[in-house]
Parts: sequence; structure tokens; C-alpha cells
Amino acid sequence: MANPAPTRLENLLAALALGLHDDTTRALETATQLSGRGPISLLALDEFLGGANIGCLADVLGLTHSGAVRLVALLEQEGLAERWAGDDRRNIEVRLTSAGRRRATRARAARDGVVRRTLAGVDPADAANLERLVSDLVDAGVRARMRDRAAGRADAWWCRTCDFGACGRPDGRCPAQLAAAATTA
Repeated sequence: MANPAPTRLENLLAALALGLHDDTTRALETATQLSGRGPISLLALDEFLGGANIGCLADVLGLTHSGAVRLVALLEQEGLAERWAGDDRRNIEVRLTSAGRRRATRARAARDGVVRRTLAGVDPADAANLERLVSDLVDAGVRARMRDRAAGRADAWWCRTCDFGACGRPDGRCPAQLAAAATTA
């Protein structure tokens, strides 16, 4: 049976997602002078992973352990991160250097700029409706990703580039956090 043709909404959403991905990737790579998972690792380490072990970094980024080790080596070579021996010395933690935090700040500003340009001209009432709809989409996407992870299909965390304050996480309003908690409860 052939797949049905996408609806106009599905097609527009796919085009928007791809365009945002392309623009964001370009902005992050320019701001950090890194490619691949490098820019995302800086954002994650700056926002919520500082002091996490390499295994946790691998999990968040959807990398193998050896891939995360290579990424950390690159970040160290660039002077952006450093490894620290954890409590039991087998556990190696990763922290950003001051240069890494500065690049993460530039990356966050670049990411935010792409999104602000995308939303420019949207009136406040439409923006409020869009926020509600996008929140619902994030909830559904995180639930699907959590099901995939539970089934053994590891993938990167949804919120690896998020600004937790902006999404409402400290206030218990982050749709991704709420969906993940509901899925694992």
C-alpha cells in the first residue's frame, strides 16, 4: 500500500524543521568554530552537563562511548573542555573551560538569533497559540523518543540545546521534562 501524500501542514512543518535545522547548524558552527556534535556538546555541557561523566555525555548526544571520548579529546585540544577524575577515578568528568563557556554563550546567542528571525513578524496572539501548539508537539515528540529509547533504540536527548530557564523547567513548565517524567513514572 502506498503512503498517502503529505498534507499541506505536514509538508510545511517538514520544510520549516529542515530550514531551522540548516540555519541553526550553520549559526552554531560559525559561532563555535566546531562542526558535528561539537557545538551541541558545548551547549549541553554549559546548561546541564558540566561535571557529567563521558558516558552521560555520550547518552545525551546519542554517541557511542568511544565517539564521546573522541569529541572530548577534540574539545580539550581546542582548549574548550577538560577532564577531571571523578570520585572513584574510573569515572571521568567533563567540564568546560572559561573559553568553552564563552563559545557556548556565543552558540546560544546564535541559536536564539535564528529562532527570533523565524518568529519575527508573528503577532502576540499568534505567538501565544504557536507556543501552545509547539509545546504539544514537543510533548508528543519526547514521548515517542522515550518509547524508542525504552525499546533499545538509543537516540540523543531532545533538550540537548535547550535553555532551561526559557523553557520553564525551573517552574515545572517544560513540556519535554514533563513528558519524560510521565513516560518513566
